[in-house]
Amino acid sequence: MILRDATAADAAALESFDLGGQPSAWLDEVAEIVAGLVAWQHDQDHTELDRRVIVAEVDGAVVAVTAHERVEHDVLGPLAEHCYVMVVAVCADHRRSGVGAVLFESALAEMQREGVLTASWLVHPANLGSAAFSRTSFPDADELYPPDDRPDARFTLRL
Repeated sequence: MILRDATAADAAALESFDLGGQPSAWLDEVAEIVAGLVAWQHDQDHTELDRRVIVAEVDGAVVAVTAHERVEHDVLGPLAEHCYVMVVAVCADHRRSGVGAVLFESALAEMQREGVLTASWLVHPANLGSAAFSRTSFPDADELYPPDDRPDARFTLRL
């Protein structure tokens, strides 16, 4: 497995990324996010957020992706010490292989080396796999249901 920053050449693979599963509102949202990650990363209006997209490649194919950016405070602007994880997605035929955990843990370790203190992400309550992954892989993460994120749970991990 190779972990690397996504490039423009990955756009087609991310646009056709196979999440599997039955169609649902949250799965459709994840698919939409993944499909637009290359453009999201290179959005010139948000360069100060230091957006990163990292892919896991196996046998030349992109099989998992994660993306994060700095949290932006309404008054203070981007906060270098706090990141929001936009997505962690693993294609259907590589789930439960450990690739998602390795990718996410590597991204978190890199954030920590860069001085990030907290990483947060949202999980829809119907996304049982993602909720189980978050609770099992990151038991120290705080799981909250803040009113502004309903119905999603917000996980916050202190790095």
